Amino acid sequence: MRSRSITLWFGAAVSVLVWISIASYWSTHELVRSFGAVAHAHQALEKFQHIEVLMEAAESSVRGYVITGEAGRLDPYRYAKLVVPYELRQIESLLAIHPEKKTTFDTLRGLLSGHLTYLSNVITVRRSQGYEAAARVVASEEDSFRRDPMEHLLSEVQQEEFAQLHHRWGHASSLALSAKAILVIATLATLALLAWVFNLLRRETAERRQAESTTLRTETFLHSIIERIPYMILVKEAANLRFTLANKAAEEWLGRPREELLNSNELDLRPKDEALASMQEDRLILGGGKMADISEEALIVPGKEERIVHTQKIPVPDDAGNPAYLLTISEDITRRKQAERMLELSRDAAVEAARLRSEFIRNMSHEFRTPLSIVIGMTSLLIDTELSPEQRRFTETVRRAAEGLSHLTKSILDFSKIEAGTFTLETQEVNVRQIVEDVVTMLNEQAKAKGVNLVSLIYNDLPSVVRGDPVRLRQVLTQLIGNALKFTERGEVIIRVTEAKQNESQLWLHCRITDSGIGIPEDIQKHLFEAFRQGDGSRTRRYGGTGLGLAISKRIVELMGGEIGFESASGQGSTFWLTVPFNKRHVHGPTVQVPSLPWTRARILVVSENETYRQLIQQELSNWTLASETVSSGQTALELLRREQKAGRSIPIVLLDMHLPDMDGVTFARSVKNEAALTGTKLLVMTGGEATLDASTIVPLGFVGWIRMPLKAEELYERLASLIDPHQPTRRQRAA
Repeated sequence: MRSRSITLWFGAAVSVLVWISIASYWSTHELVRSFGAVAHAHQALEKFQHIEVLMEAAESSVRGYVITGEAGRLDPYRYAKLVVPYELRQIESLLAIHPEKKTTFDTLRGLLSGHLTYLSNVITVRRSQGYEAAARVVASEEDSFRRDPMEHLLSEVQQEEFAQLHHRWGHASSLALSAKAILVIATLATLALLAWVFNLLRRETAERRQAESTTLRTETFLHSIIERIPYMILVKEAANLRFTLANKAAEEWLGRPREELLNSNELDLRPKDEALASMQEDRLILGGGKMADISEEALIVPGKEERIVHTQKIPVPDDAGNPAYLLTISEDITRRKQAERMLELSRDAAVEAARLRSEFIRNMSHEFRTPLSIVIGMTSLLIDTELSPEQRRFTETVRRAAEGLSHLTKSILDFSKIEAGTFTLETQEVNVRQIVEDVVTMLNEQAKAKGVNLVSLIYNDLPSVVRGDPVRLRQVLTQLIGNALKFTERGEVIIRVTEAKQNESQLWLHCRITDSGIGIPEDIQKHLFEAFRQGDGSRTRRYGGTGLGLAISKRIVELMGGEIGFESASGQGSTFWLTVPFNKRHVHGPTVQVPSLPWTRARILVVSENETYRQLIQQELSNWTLASETVSSGQTALELLRREQKAGRSIPIVLLDMHLPDMDGVTFARSVKNEAALTGTKLLVMTGGEATLDASTIVPLGFVGWIRMPLKAEELYERLASLIDPHQPTRRQRAA
């Protein structure tokens, strides 16, 4: 587009110049003729002046020769002798249009010739007679009668020609004034136009040079890349399938110099049958116009090691879209194929070794479990017999050792199944709340023995029934909660179950097990989920374990499609968490809100020294739309009951821990019973598993029953429902 613009501008400039030439021709015609006459006169005048100079120089050179005798000084004389006649002839031709000056010109010619003859005689005398004779000739007045008229006539002619030159110049100048304005304006316009065109041409040339330089650099760069790339690159012409480009790798792989490869084809490199088949394949690729990918083929060159190459053939079209070239790029994958074969062999060997190991472990586990079951069973029977204290202690030791060995055998079997890839998951209905409460109940005795509070909180917005593997969920929770209890000397272990996220078909449950135990040192954390890693030796000896529990739990959670992790610091407790997906089953649990007015208006007071218990129970009550208050001591509870009673906001039910910091449950009950305003308050006792209270003892004190800690949500719901609305059947009654 820019070249076309430049051409148009240049054409316009030429057109303007043509019109200027035509327009100024007539105005300059007379000017040219006048200037011609001026030029002739000026030339004649210059020649007269030249003759005068030549004659003076000739005379000076002769006198110098007379004085010095040096022949080199005669050069001006010789030059004048040659040039003066020529100049006279030129003047005669210039003044041929002026016949009236012919006589004057002839007289001048004779005077000049006579003076040159005189100078020649002086030279001859100097050569033949010497300096003094020549000096006498020069000093004589012999030439004065010719030189003076010559100089006078020459000066007169010059003055006359100068006057005529001035007259002609004035006439020519007057003729030029009319044409100058037109010529100047037209010339300036033309110069401006030409300058614009020149600038366009300069820019076009600069851009073209820059483009050519860039193209050259790009070609050099691409050539360098093609030469150094570790792939064989060949380019064939579409017409005859002859090679037009081959890089250094092609030379090395094919074992032929580049000069031999270029302008050759497959017939020159391979057996005829193979070459014809390859050329036919190339023509099909060119005709299809699409890249062909040959994942694996052998490259066999006589005298060289066989290569396995991955080849791509790419048609390259011309500007019209027709196939012009075929680009072939081949990658050497020999080592990769060899490595894959070795890897396959190694994998097969590893799979076979794993199968044999897994089979051996299964067989050995079976062989271990049978005698261990017998040992555990027989020691249990033995404990039921009459034994001395020492014998009973020995027997208990044997049973615990056998149970530990049985657990170890089961863990090793699970781990071997996971390693062998034979560990399977089941899909069935899972009651998450029931599983968590069962695990907590199972481990509660262990927690009580250590004086550790074990509590759980399952948020009520979760569906109670989902689909997944309940056995493996129970196994993981048992392992994590058991570990938390194992490494917690005092304080509490809290299990929280919430919803992480959900979609139309799945629900992700998030479980957090937080303890107040010894924590995990930073140097051990990175190895925590590795098999048979238990931290330092002292901790292992103190707390026991196989080092497989967390490794198995991690693998199970990952097989279930979830994640597991922890947060811990040494001496500050730990929190293990897991997020596992379950399939939805649109059946919700029994903890539905009771819409009756007495239920929603009921208020409950929770009295317990343990802050965690208070928070968890209050959360459960909030899930059931029950208003609640919590206090940590008996005296504070009594003051709150009295204050609310006076304000007309009585609290009908009290969940009471039997062990308070300032009084026990019996003392609290008597204080309530002794106040007439509080006699209608119902006291529900929370016990820690100690012997149940006799009804004949607790009923007179105002107790309406007891419930075991840790609380089960369904059991607490049933108890509260029966106390708030005795005429409303519980879920168990409705189910019956």
